[in-house]
Amino acid sequence: MAQETMTYESTAPGALKFPEVSVDGIRDFLMRRDAQVGILIIALLFAIFADFTMAMLKLWVDFDSYYQHGPAVPIAMAYILYVNREKIEKHPIKPTLWPLLILIPLLLVGVLASWAFFFSIQGAVITAALGVLAWMFYGFKRAWAMSPAVLFAMTGLPMWNDLIDRHTNALQIYSTTIAYGILKVIGQNPLRTDPTVIHLDRFELYVAAACSGMKLTLAMLASVVFVMLVARLKWWGNLILAAMALPLAVAINGLRIGVIGIVGNNVSKDAGHMFHDYGSYIFLVLAFAILYYTAKKLGWKV
Repeated sequence: MAQETMTYESTAPGALKFPEVSVDGIRDFLMRRDAQVGILIIALLFAIFADFTMAMLKLWVDFDSYYQHGPAVPIAMAYILYVNREKIEKHPIKPTLWPLLILIPLLLVGVLASWAFFFSIQGAVITAALGVLAWMFYGFKRAWAMSPAVLFAMTGLPMWNDLIDRHTNALQIYSTTIAYGILKVIGQNPLRTDPTVIHLDRFELYVAAACSGMKLTLAMLASVVFVMLVARLKWWGNLILAAMALPLAVAINGLRIGVIGIVGNNVSKDAGHMFHDYGSYIFLVLAFAILYYTAKKLGWKV
C-alpha cells in the first residue's frame, strides 16, 4: 500500500479557510489552536510596548482625542481580510523561522524607542512586527496577500502626533473661515476678532485645537483607505476618494462649528455647549454618508 503523504491541510482541517460570518463560525474559529496562539502572540507584542498600548487605549476612549475611531480599526482589519479571503486562501500556509532574523532586531529598535517615548517609531515597529509575524506563521506569499489589512492598523495607532501638531492650526483657521462664512450668509452678524475666534450677539466661538477638525480628518482618511481596500474601485475612483477626504472633513467641521454658533446664539449658551459636546456625531455620520454614497456612485457594490 502506498504511503499517504500528509499535508498541512490534512493535519489542520480548515486551516486555510476563513470562518463563517456567524456566531458559531466565529466561536469555532476562536476555539482553534492556531487562532489562540495568534491572539496570544499579538497580545504579547502589545505587552512589550506597554506604555504605547496604554496610551493608545486611553486615546481611543478620550472624548477629545484624535483617535476616537481607533476601536473600529481592528474590526475593519478583520473585514479587509475577509473581503480578500479568496486571494489570501489561494496561497498555502508555509511557516518559516527565517523572519526571526528581522523580528528580533525590530523589537529591539522598538524597545529603545519606547524609552525615549518615540510613539511614531513604536507604531511603525508594531505594524512591521505584525507583518513579520504573519510571514513567520503563514509564509511570505500569504502574508503579502494579508499586508493591506496589516498596514491598515497604522490608521488607529497614535503615531501621527508630530504630523497633527504641524497641521492643527491650519485646520483650525480653515474651519473657522467656513463657519464664519456660514454665519454671515444666514445673517447671524458674526465678528471675527482672531483667526480662530468668532463673536456673535449672544454667543462666542473659540475654535480650539480639539475643534480643528483633525479628529474628523483622521477618521475620514482611515475611512477612505478602508473603502479603497474593500470596494475594488478603478484607479480613478480611488483617486477621487483620496482627493475628497481632506476637503470633506474640513467642510463638515466648518459646518459643525457654524451650527454650534447658530444654536448658541439663537437658543442659549447652554444649548450651544451641549450641541458642541454631543452634536458632533451627527456631522460624523453625515461625512461618512457622503463618503459611502460617493463610493457607491463610483462602483462599490454593497
